[in-house]
Amino acid sequence: MTQTATLSGAKPRLYQTPSSYYSMIARLALAEGGIAHERVFVDIHFRLSQQQPDYVRLNPGMTVPTLVLADRILVDSRDIAEYALGAAPDAETKGWVDLHYGYPIEELTFGGILARNPLARIMIPKRLEAARRQLLAHAAANPDLASVYQARAEVFARRVATFEPDAVVKLSERRRAEAIGFMDRLEQTLRDGRAVLVPPAYGVADVVWTVFLGRMEFAGLGEEIPKRPALARYWAAMQARPSFSAADIWTKIHLGRLIGGIIGISRS
Repeated sequence: MTQTATLSGAKPRLYQTPSSYYSMIARLALAEGGIAHERVFVDIHFRLSQQQPDYVRLNPGMTVPTLVLADRILVDSRDIAEYALGAAPDAETKGWVDLHYGYPIEELTFGGILARNPLARIMIPKRLEAARRQLLAHAAANPDLASVYQARAEVFARRVATFEPDAVVKLSERRRAEAIGFMDRLEQTLRDGRAVLVPPAYGVADVVWTVFLGRMEFAGLGEEIPKRPALARYWAAMQARPSFSAADIWTKIHLGRLIGGIIGISRS
């Protein structure tokens, strides 16, 4: 059943990046909720479009996704998922969703890249530092938004410390171990044959953990899924849902599409 998108009937606008983990959560939830929306590509990697003043006024956190409705703006993937499918109605669902959002998925993704690639250990911290400096330049150029830009610059300063080359290998190992532990926990829960994570109906917990499993494939941990029969069954069922294709869940890098989106010739 399609939900009424906005009070005015206008189509919601989703600012997102195809490869972005949290954008995928938003897309999947909106697809499952049957909510028609317009997708707007945000180049967060090269043009750093999320730092432009017009976008900052929509989302002061300078993140994706952002869902613009007629009556409000949602800037967190969890809020978007709960808008699309309803807030967690029970403690079990809330527990699964809280568990998911307590895990720093970017430390798995970028930590893994840095741990495996010596060149990345040189280049990515430099990119993070360059982004921090650019944020401070935006603060100087936009006095009305200076405090917002300065706060975001502090986030990037912490990221530079988090992905410090000498520590990133251990960080990556820790995040990989935690991710495998989550798969074990999912396996134990799904062993009773349930079709969804929290019966009786597909919900927000299924959205976030479906995207998590997609990221496991993306991050080179996909081989862990077939080792867990109940999890493998669930993962196959989630991929078979029409929403999975509609939401464009990335389980591997699509370099051509990523570049195409950046230069404006790829679907968003």
